[in-house]
Amino acid sequence: MSAFLAMPQVRCALPNFENAGRFDANDLRFFKGRFPRGLAHNFFGDRFVMVGDAAGLVRAFKGKGVTSAIQTGIRAAQVILRDGISSRAFQNYYRANADIIDDLPYGRVMRQLTIAASRFGLMDIVLRAAERDSHLRHALFDAVSAHRPYRDVVREGLTLNATWAMMRSAFEP
Repeated sequence: MSAFLAMPQVRCALPNFENAGRFDANDLRFFKGRFPRGLAHNFFGDRFVMVGDAAGLVRAFKGKGVTSAIQTGIRAAQVILRDGISSRAFQNYYRANADIIDDLPYGRVMRQLTIAASRFGLMDIVLRAAERDSHLRHALFDAVSAHRPYRDVVREGLTLNATWAMMRSAFEP
């Protein structure tokens, strides 16, 4: 990141870059090492836009980080070519990613359910239930394959039949 920020092309593209760090020591602070769990704050502004993981525009568990980066990068490029690079133009970029943004709360629910199921040793029960219930089986597949939005996965995985299959699996040897 430091090498990227030091590039002359980047320095001239960022507004007021020469003052970065002068008034606020956190201006150039960046973070690495964690998977984004939600939408980044201020991921676009006047003359800048973030894409993919950097913007939090990624669907957890789905192993599609590169796909999301390319998809959101293309959307950002389309907005730039059509509308420019102002903060106002990038409002269209935000709207262009509504499919991902609207799905983030469902992804968080999926993440929390998975963490809880793992913590309490319930994943084996869920997997046994998926052997019986095709809707649950499809929901689990779609949760990691990126074939369908999390909203649909949650709806399909939390049906009465799927819940009943999990309850039966909990009591079998």
